[in-house]
Amino acid sequence: MFELRSIKFAFGLAVLFICLFSLYTLQQRTMTTPDVVSTKWKLKNYAQPPPDVLAAIDRNTITERMQGRKKPLNILLIAVVNTGMMNYTLNWIESLKLTGQDDKYLVFAIDQGVVDIMTERGHEQHVTLIPADWFHRPLDSGFARWKSNSYLSITHAKTLVVERLLYSDMTVWFTDVDIVFLSPHIRATMLAQMGGRDMVFSQEIDQRVINSGFYMMRPTLASKRFMSLVIQDQDDTQVLTQQKVMNRVLRSAFTRDFMNCPYRFLDMLLFPNGCDYFRKNLPNRLGIQPLMLHANCLIGDKKKDALAKEGMWYL
Repeated sequence: MFELRSIKFAFGLAVLFICLFSLYTLQQRTMTTPDVVSTKWKLKNYAQPPPDVLAAIDRNTITERMQGRKKPLNILLIAVVNTGMMNYTLNWIESLKLTGQDDKYLVFAIDQGVVDIMTERGHEQHVTLIPADWFHRPLDSGFARWKSNSYLSITHAKTLVVERLLYSDMTVWFTDVDIVFLSPHIRATMLAQMGGRDMVFSQEIDQRVINSGFYMMRPTLASKRFMSLVIQDQDDTQVLTQQKVMNRVLRSAFTRDFMNCPYRFLDMLLFPNGCDYFRKNLPNRLGIQPLMLHANCLIGDKKKDALAKEGMWYL
């Protein structure tokens, strides 16, 4: 009888120890959320953008008052492009106009040709030339094919612009220009799906891989740390795309725990990529009207042809 009691007592102690250890582990994970500054990372000290860039940012900032938040969000819808992508940029702008979202957006021009074309088309209030000292690599003004050296440099420039804006206290709404907007409710849906998190991304592969061409990011420590690590890796590589780097950093820098990770995935049926829309025909097959469409997974003129076939090439 005494031995049975001893066994029960020992078992109870073991269960208590396991519970206490689990609680301690949970507390430690909660205490070391991604918003805690890493010992290998420090906040940067960027100067204020030049007056012309700052003026362009100010006139295109969207002020969003969120329920339950005292401080409104300052949201900036941006694209980063060179002259080689101007047809897609103009098509993207037309999609903004058709959905009533062309009042506030900002195109960051890699070269003067973008500014000139935007000005000729009457969009001079929505374009600004990227300051030369923001770049880490020389850039090309021509159309950049996927995975080419020019492509890697241009996607790197996108990351650099986003980081600068985060340090200007902007919630950055980034979009590639091979995207068409199909609904006026995109921003509200993105904010709802982001909730209290720091970042929200469109998907490349179901709940596993983000797409780097469409996301929203609040100016938090977690977002700044993330972009800093991405830039560091992009500086060090000559072969990896921005998207591969961003996914690698997300996996290594942040917990995969759904409750504690600082980012969320956008619904892949409401925010489909080219593979899901053109090849798998998922939204149409399931009777769902997408809010936008990203014509990726297609190279060169195939993007334009696919959009035109769907009635989404507006030029």
